[in-house]
Amino acid sequence: MPTKKKPKPAGKHWTAAELRKLPAAERDAILEAAAAKAESEYRNNPELTAFEAFGKDDLYVNSSNTETR
Repeated sequence: MPTKKKPKPAGKHWTAAELRKLPAAERDAILEAAAAKAESEYRNNPELTAFEAFGKDDLYVNSSNTETR
């Protein structure tokens, strides 16, 4: 007789190690649900996205300086 799996808690905070131990389909379902939950926060909270990824001195630009950084 096959054993029935115990359902996972809905509000559980998963660690990467715990997720890696799960079957791929179950892991994907948990990650998909987490992404769906986070989507509205990213769409509606400008503090999460209203920033510049790079400052003016972070990227290489055309320059006569040939010194490596």
